Amino acid sequence: MNDVSGKPVKVAVVGLGQRGLQHLRALWKLQDHGDVQIVALGDAFEGNLTEAKIAQFVPGFKLEGIPTFTSFDDLYMQAKPEALQIVIPPGFHNGEIVRAARDGVHIFAEKPMSLFLDEAIEMDDAIRAAGIIATAGFQRRHEPFSEIAHEFLKDRRPVLVTSISEGFLEQHSTKHTQTVEQGGPKDKVWAKNAAWSGMSVVEAGIHQTDLMRYWFGDIAWAQAAYVARAEDDIDDGGDNPYAYTVTFGFDNGAIGNLLMSRLRRVYRSDEYEVVMWDHGHLRKEDGEAVAYYYDGPYPPADRPNPDELRHPLPTPEPRDTTYEINRAFIHAIQTGNEGCMRNTFASSMNSLAAVLAANVSHSRDGERIDLNTFTTSDVYAEYRRRPAR
Repeated sequence: MNDVSGKPVKVAVVGLGQRGLQHLRALWKLQDHGDVQIVALGDAFEGNLTEAKIAQFVPGFKLEGIPTFTSFDDLYMQAKPEALQIVIPPGFHNGEIVRAARDGVHIFAEKPMSLFLDEAIEMDDAIRAAGIIATAGFQRRHEPFSEIAHEFLKDRRPVLVTSISEGFLEQHSTKHTQTVEQGGPKDKVWAKNAAWSGMSVVEAGIHQTDLMRYWFGDIAWAQAAYVARAEDDIDDGGDNPYAYTVTFGFDNGAIGNLLMSRLRRVYRSDEYEVVMWDHGHLRKEDGEAVAYYYDGPYPPADRPNPDELRHPLPTPEPRDTTYEINRAFIHAIQTGNEGCMRNTFASSMNSLAAVLAANVSHSRDGERIDLNTFTTSDVYAEYRRRPAR
């Protein structure tokens, strides 16, 4: 493993699509602060690597000696990065993370780390064996409400969390992968296609799943049912289900509910979360964290009025969570201490296993999937492995 204590970390970014450009913007700021040296940029499509294109998304960006590559092998061998940002569609990994980990290169992998659990386990095994710093892109742990809920629940007994995500099939920022060249959607929005995305619970709902884990701890089992999209309502490869309901069981006995929709022609989205412990509940109201509970003499002589139950919590201003997760990753590398990160690659494996198990549950008529069994049993082997290319 490379010793980079106190020095700028040499970082290469692989994948300059929507999310890769957001990471590059964060790294560009960290380079200004002297914490990073961007040594290479890679993308399968040459048009995504021009200075003019990148500067539209990264203010002030200049290539100025940063080499660009359309081949990962060329980038890896010539740039010799100390850390890699792997930001590619989740079904298109080809051993990059395992190879880099074995060479002692630190890894930031976007979520979902793979659509195939066996492939992700191979990545995790290589990372653990090498002892490198590695994380996955769960930047929502850096949101103010997420932080508050995490701290607030530390000394309380959680019982239930419900996350509702109302979305539309066309929902996503600008995509940059030339999907049509690889048999995908013409509009590049691969997140709407089941084969490319692993369906919406895996591609998007993994964020809400990971937040549940940040508040409640690891997930023990998953059970799910989806509403399939009608054949006559599939347009340009957009075949992900209309609606999803997933129930998670946590190691501590609590329950989580993830409800999602991906409707077409709606063009409106909303999100709602409520977190419950044994004596109250916590929610977000107009950006502010508010807890509802009674803290007077018990039992009360009279039923408390609503104002007595409402407890607004100090809530920091919103921040650039992509910058924050990148800063934590770089600081961990510089100090050799992963404790400053809110998630590691290893800890994130439970989030990935949970959403992949939800897909398996749906395909097996709502069977409850124990995650330990899912990870190891031959019963589920066909669901874990990547199909032959």
